[in-house]
Amino acid sequence: MTDWFDLFVVYRTVAVRDDEIVQGILRPDLSPGHPLVRSTLDEWGGTHFIRPMDAGTEITLMRPIGERPRERWWIHILLGLLALLTTTASGAYLSGRDPFHLAWFGWGWLGLPLPVTFLPGELLPGLAFSLPLLGILFGHEMGHYLVARRNGMSVSPPYFIPAPQWINLIGTFGAFIRLRSVVINRRVLLDVGMAGPIVSFLLSIPVAVIGLAMSSTMMVTLPGAPHGRFAVLFAGQEIWLGNSLLFGLLDRIIAGEGTFLLLHPVAFAAWMGFFVTALNLFPLSQLDGGHILYALLGNRQRVIGIVFLVVLLGLGFSWPGWWLWAGLILALGRGSVRHPSVFDPALPVTGRRRTLGWLCVIIFFLTFMPVPIRF
Repeated sequence: MTDWFDLFVVYRTVAVRDDEIVQGILRPDLSPGHPLVRSTLDEWGGTHFIRPMDAGTEITLMRPIGERPRERWWIHILLGLLALLTTTASGAYLSGRDPFHLAWFGWGWLGLPLPVTFLPGELLPGLAFSLPLLGILFGHEMGHYLVARRNGMSVSPPYFIPAPQWINLIGTFGAFIRLRSVVINRRVLLDVGMAGPIVSFLLSIPVAVIGLAMSSTMMVTLPGAPHGRFAVLFAGQEIWLGNSLLFGLLDRIIAGEGTFLLLHPVAFAAWMGFFVTALNLFPLSQLDGGHILYALLGNRQRVIGIVFLVVLLGLGFSWPGWWLWAGLILALGRGSVRHPSVFDPALPVTGRRRTLGWLCVIIFFLTFMPVPIRF
C-alpha cells in the first residue's frame, strides 16, 4: 500500500466527532486520475473530495475513527409500531369510527383522557390513512439516511414520534434521524438536505392522485357553511384545510369543480405529505430548507431566513399555528435563523446538484399553504 502522505502535501489533519479529516495539495507531477492516486484513494476506507485550485489540486479525505456505534433497533421498531397504532387510530376517527372510548381521569385541575375500551374492528379502517402517511414520512427520512450513508457518514435510522389523537389529530409528530458525523462541505450538506423533501414530494403525488379520485365519490353534507375547498371530518368535527398550488392543480384535474370536497383519508395523507414537505423546506436554521439555502448561497441564507421569519410571523395573524412553529424553529436554532457553517465551506456546489437544489425551492412554493387549517 502506498502511503498517502507521499502523494501530497498535508496542511490540515483533524479529528472531528468520530471522523478523521485530512486536507492537502496533490503533488504537481500527479493528477487525480493517476493509477497510483486512484488506488490509494480506494484504499483510504472513507470518502474524498477533489477541488482544483490555483495552488494545485486540493484533496479532502474523511473516514471514521474506530467502529460505528451499534444501533438499538428495538427502539426504532417500537417507536414505529407505536406510531402505526396512533396514526391508525387517527385514521379510524377520520373514517367515522370510534376505536377507543376515552374516560377523563383527573386530579384536581389536572386531567388526562385514557382509553377504557378498545374495539379492534373499528381500528382497521384507519390503515387507509396511516399506511400512506407513514410511508411518506419513512421515505422522507430514508432519503436523508441513504444519502448520508452513501457519503460515509454515521447516521441513525429514523425515529418516529407517536402521539395520541387528543394531542395531535394525525397521531404523530413526524420522524427524524441523527447525524453523528460532521458535515464535511456544502455538497454533502445539499445532497443530504434535499434527499428527504424530494422523496416525500414524489411519494405524495401518486397518493394524492389516488386519494382525490376516491374523494370525488364522497357525497356528504356538512353541518356548517363551507370555509374552503377541502375538509375532513374527525370524530364528527369538521376541519377545513388550506390549499397549495400543486394540491389545487391535482384537485382540478382529478376531482373537478364543486363547492367543497370532503377528503378521503388517503387524500388527507397526501395533503399532510405536501404540508410536511413544505415545513421541512422552510429556509431556517437546520431545517432541510436551511441546509439547501446555505449550500446554495452560503452566508446569504441568513438574510433570507430573517425575511422569511418576518413573513411567517405576519402569517400568524391568519393562522396562529405559525407562531408556534416560529418558536419551535428558533428553539431548534438556539434563537437564530442562521445555518451553522460546515467544515469546508469553500467547496462550491455546481452542475446538476445545484439545479436540484433550486428545484427544491420550487417544490416549497408548490406545496406551501399560507393558512393550512381552519376549525
